[in-house]
Amino acid sequence: MPSFHSHSAHQSAARHSEELSSSELHIPSVPQGGSVFGLVWPGKEQAAAQATKKATRTRTLMSGPHSAPNSVTVADNLDALKDFIAQGMRADIIYIDPPYNTGKDFVYRDNFRQRREMRSEHFGQWHADWLSMMLPRLILAREVLADTGFIIVSIGESESAHLRLLLNEVFGEDCFAGQFIWKKGGTGKNDSKYAVLEHEYILCYAKSPSNAGFNLDLEAHTSTRYNHSDEKGNYSLVRLDSKTLGYLPSLDFPIVGPNGHEYWPHQPEGKSGVARWRWGKDKVAEHYEELVFRRGFVYTKNYEKKGARPRSVLDGERFGVTRTGRRDAEEALGVTGVFDFPKPVRLIKHLLSITGGTDAVVLDFFAGSGTTAQAVVELNREDNGQRSFHLVQIPHPTEPSSAARHAGFDTVADICLARVRSLDTPCAHFTLR
Repeated sequence: MPSFHSHSAHQSAARHSEELSSSELHIPSVPQGGSVFGLVWPGKEQAAAQATKKATRTRTLMSGPHSAPNSVTVADNLDALKDFIAQGMRADIIYIDPPYNTGKDFVYRDNFRQRREMRSEHFGQWHADWLSMMLPRLILAREVLADTGFIIVSIGESESAHLRLLLNEVFGEDCFAGQFIWKKGGTGKNDSKYAVLEHEYILCYAKSPSNAGFNLDLEAHTSTRYNHSDEKGNYSLVRLDSKTLGYLPSLDFPIVGPNGHEYWPHQPEGKSGVARWRWGKDKVAEHYEELVFRRGFVYTKNYEKKGARPRSVLDGERFGVTRTGRRDAEEALGVTGVFDFPKPVRLIKHLLSITGGTDAVVLDFFAGSGTTAQAVVELNREDNGQRSFHLVQIPHPTEPSSAARHAGFDTVADICLARVRSLDTPCAHFTLR
């Protein structure tokens, strides 16, 4: 088994042999009677209990070195997550792209395709089944996630509202780190009754509310024009006075320029006691040589920095669209049409780069075609990182008439394994039986 940020082996083995305790896991409470607030559905309590059931399957190495830094596990991810806990895994980043509950995606036990087949009006049951599938897996995912880590979940319109409430329960609303909007297509079908759907959501939660936050987006660009330069680099000029920070008499004082002229905060015409300096007297004296006196105003130098804070809208031009992800998979596999909705590699690379370090342990337990593995490998090659990936994919059969089946892929797991092998990186292939 690959090494993880882990507990001791004997502790892990002890936990593996016993039923997981609800006291060890963060199990959302199920309200009983009266007026309640929260996400409630039939079968919630039973779904949560699945997380505490004893793991009964044994890990078996199928190929690759047992000590490889990366792994693919072919199994139901509920079993795999319990096994990871027993192995002491601590993932720095969990990225998952679960079924969207549309009746069109590869699904766990085919539960959600019934919507299309039944043509039922009982939407509640469809949502309940999906939530019951997700709840125990998220409970176990939280246990696997490192205290400083993030979980990132891609989702479509059908379950986005329910998923956010569910993540609030499992991880805590105070751990909500952000909701990204990914523009998945440049154009959409113009046959919608309402708005043309061009986006999906990506929800992100920290394990702890004390998390330090996202890394800078090193490829981001700001609208600031750095049109000045000195020995320290390019910079823009920012007025030292401000009319919006709230007036303080102690920050309304004269600054004497090199020519002996006194400069005051520039008050709006006919008014006083509005503008003040952003710096106090001591800081002005300490950084006086950095001030720029120009056209009757005092400026500070805002030096150009590499990167910027990540933005919540992820445009398709930079991060790719659905067809980009499909093309990424086809180029890696050398076969066309084998997977309908893989995410673009550069989208996943961005999410990994802003949420973890260069040595991050990355877990994806809805691995699909294996995009996450490719993203990890490419990032490592770009920045000499030591990230590792650990994928889980259930051996769900491909459709008999599909391009995947015609290409020799009997299961979705076969697609995932083939893509990982194309990356030419050490990887262990396991099953749980």
